[in-house]
Amino acid sequence: LRQAGPGPRRLCGRGRGAQVMRRVLVTGAAGFVGSHLAPYLARRGFEVRALDVQPPPRPRGGGVDFRVQDIRDPRGLAAALADVDTVFNLASVHLDVHATPEQFESVNVRALEQLIELSAAARVRRVVQVSSVGVYGHVARPPAAEDTPLNPENDYERTKAAGEGAAREAARRTGLDLVIVRPSWVYGIGCPRTAKLIASLRKHRFFYIGRANNLRHPVYIDDVLAALELAAEAGPEVAGRTFNVAGPHWMTVEEMVGEFARALRMPPPALHAPRWLGLTVGWAAEQVSAVISAQPPLSRRTLAFFENDNAFDIAAARRSLGFEPKTDLPGGARAVIAGSAAG
Repeated sequence: LRQAGPGPRRLCGRGRGAQVMRRVLVTGAAGFVGSHLAPYLARRGFEVRALDVQPPPRPRGGGVDFRVQDIRDPRGLAAALADVDTVFNLASVHLDVHATPEQFESVNVRALEQLIELSAAARVRRVVQVSSVGVYGHVARPPAAEDTPLNPENDYERTKAAGEGAAREAARRTGLDLVIVRPSWVYGIGCPRTAKLIASLRKHRFFYIGRANNLRHPVYIDDVLAALELAAEAGPEVAGRTFNVAGPHWMTVEEMVGEFARALRMPPPALHAPRWLGLTVGWAAEQVSAVISAQPPLSRRTLAFFENDNAFDIAAARRSLGFEPKTDLPGGARAVIAGSAAG
C-alpha cells in the first residue's frame, strides 16, 4: 500500500482535450469496495481524500487522507470537497439487516442529493455514483441492459434506485457531470459476504435454499476498481449515463458456490433445503439477532441470493468506457482464498 504510483494519469476525454484528475474524494472508504478503491487510486498516483463514519478496517498509508466523518454532515462534506476534481461515492447503508427505512433513505437518497449539490458548488468535475444491480431486482429476461425496467425488492434496493433518480435530477439542476455505475455481485478479500461463504464451506455448514439454479454474475474487486477509474476518466460524452459492471461470465448459484469449494479443494456442497425452511430460519435468525444487536447468519434477504436471476449486459461499459473484466471466477476465488490465508 505504500508503493509510489506512476503519477496522475491523464484523462482520455475527447472533445475538450486532455484533463488531469488530481485530487479525488472517496466516500464510504471503510466499506469493502471503498477500502480497496482509496489505496488503489493512491497507488495510481492520485491524491486521495477518503471519508467514512467508521475508521478504515486496517491501517492505510500511501497518500490516503482518511477522515472519520458522516457524509450527512453538510459542513464537513463541503470542507472535504475543497479542491477536489472527482468524487467516487460509495457511502451507503447496505448489509445491516436491522437498519430502518429512514436510515436507508437518509444516506442512500438524501445524503446523495446533498453530495451532488455541494459537489456542483465546489466545482467538482465529475461524480461517479456507485449504485447496484440490485435496482433491477429479479431479472425476468437475462441479461439485463441499462434500460431494463427497475424492480427493487427491499429497502436497500429501493433507496439505491431512488438515490439514482435524486442524483440525476440534482445533476440536471446544477449542471454537474454525473456517471452512475451499477456493479454486480462483487467479491474479493475483505468482503463480508465472500468471507461468510468461504467460512461456511470450510465448516461444512453451507446449504442451498431451493434448487439454486438461478443466475449470479460475480465480478472480482480488481475489475470493479478498474471500471470506476475508467468511469472517472472517460470523456464528457458519458456524462449522465449509467453502466452495468460485471465479470466475464454469469452462472448458476450452484456453479458459483462450486467454484469456491474447488478453490478450497473441497467437494461442492450437496444439501438443498426447501424454501419454506429457509424463510422460517431466516425470520427466526433476524429476531434473535435484533435482541443481541448482531447481524444474523441468515436472513430473509438471503432468499434473493437463491431465487433471483442476476445476469447483466456489459456491452455499454465495454463500448463507452473500454471496460473489460480480466478475472474469471476460478482465478478470483483462488486469489481470495490465498490472500485471506496470508492475512
